[in-house]
Amino acid sequence: MDPSLELIEQAPLQDRDLLQRLSAYFDGVEQRLRQGQGWFIFNARGGRSARIATFMQYRLAQQAPPVSYFMMPWRDFALSAYVREAALPELAASIDKDEKARHEFDLATRVTYGAWTRMLSTDLLILVGLKPSHPHEASLLDRTIETRYAGKLATILVTPTLPQQLEAEFQSIDPSLRHWERIFQRMYDSSLVAL
Repeated sequence: MDPSLELIEQAPLQDRDLLQRLSAYFDGVEQRLRQGQGWFIFNARGGRSARIATFMQYRLAQQAPPVSYFMMPWRDFALSAYVREAALPELAASIDKDEKARHEFDLATRVTYGAWTRMLSTDLLILVGLKPSHPHEASLLDRTIETRYAGKLATILVTPTLPQQLEAEFQSIDPSLRHWERIFQRMYDSSLVAL
């Protein structure tokens, strides 16, 4: 039996429906990617999130020809956002002639900007576990989604929360909701939605 069908059949009812919809998406993924079509998946906690991520990785690994993709857990995105948006700018002003500090700063810069480049250049970006808690995370996510949307590059966002909860999380770190409104609109315009 096809392992992807086995994953679908072993999943709880609500997950089976979503995994079948994702299966149809990946059956025609080349066309979906040409259109810049992604997914916005809400209410994916714990085991559900892991099933979805495992299923997507399996389907992407089976693609021929291969699809350029980057799957990133939210904690890695959040760390990258902190380093890029907060730590590096703060450190840049204080690094003078300390060669070791300069080397560490340069390494952190290369790693962080390398991740940023991958986020902006792959055919498909998948962020799993979206749960913003700091302004720099919202800001970087907003710029990432905006750049990918402008380039018609597909994005899949998987979050443990429901839409209203996610909006409230964004509002707690950005009372203007500027980032949330743009992220939601870009994702809504270019993505399938699942609750």
